[in-house]
Amino acid sequence: MDQADKVWLLGADSFTGHYLLQALKDANYEVDTTAVDITDAQQVEQAMLAIQPSYIINLAAISFVPDGDSANIYAVNTIGVQHILDASLELAIAPKKIILVSSSTVYGQAGQEDITEDTLASPVNHYGCSKWAMEQIANTYADQLNIVITRPFNYTGQNQEAKFLVPKIVQHFQQSAAIIELGNIDIWRDFSDVRWVANAYVQLLKTDKKNHSPVNLCSGKLTSIREIISRLEQLTGHIIDIKVNPDFVRASDIKRQKGDNGRLYELLPTLDAPIDFEHTLQWMLESPQNDMAE
Repeated sequence: MDQADKVWLLGADSFTGHYLLQALKDANYEVDTTAVDITDAQQVEQAMLAIQPSYIINLAAISFVPDGDSANIYAVNTIGVQHILDASLELAIAPKKIILVSSSTVYGQAGQEDITEDTLASPVNHYGCSKWAMEQIANTYADQLNIVITRPFNYTGQNQEAKFLVPKIVQHFQQSAAIIELGNIDIWRDFSDVRWVANAYVQLLKTDKKNHSPVNLCSGKLTSIREIISRLEQLTGHIIDIKVNPDFVRASDIKRQKGDNGRLYELLPTLDAPIDFEHTLQWMLESPQNDMAE
């Protein structure tokens, strides 16, 4: 690989960034992890001109809605990306590819179980709206920059913060807790392993196939929260008492929803199959504690 193939990985210190950084290095990319405040256009431009990246992957985002008020969510998730794209246009040679991470939350209450990239976007919270707005802004740069937008569904792994659902459940089993408070456990979602997601990003960088439409990152399989608990009980031999906390039950929760990964595998026909989620749960149980920053 050409040594000039430098990747600027924004958000390298995030949960996903930890795995993606290693995956990029394993693929022999030169990776720059310079951290900037992407809400500051001048700071982003100065870093861009100093780094001169061949590729950009943006993981920088407010991903847990209570982490920020609505103004901050849009400042980071939407306008921050515009600053990255504007700065990319200041380079003498445009990046070969820019991967922008959106979210499956842009689909919102789609009213259907199987979600393809052509499913009408209908976000129901500020996080989903901020990502949808980001996508629309990015589309205005499509004739000048090679942009790939990904829409990851739920994924997890070792060292994801316990404020997220699956690591919270795993942590309770690690601690042999007697009780866990949850919301509705009879909902089915599409769960993936962060290691598989990181590998998919690397493969998206490598492919020469052009794609001007969003790409779902998902397993294409449904797993219920109740099933996750049952699997963890089988793996650990520990039975836990589930208390439904009404504060955790959201009226907007969709009962069954999974992604269609057909477009992803059209772009990347040799991409490994998604990791079986039971293997992910076993791997998470083996972690000392799931308390690393997102």
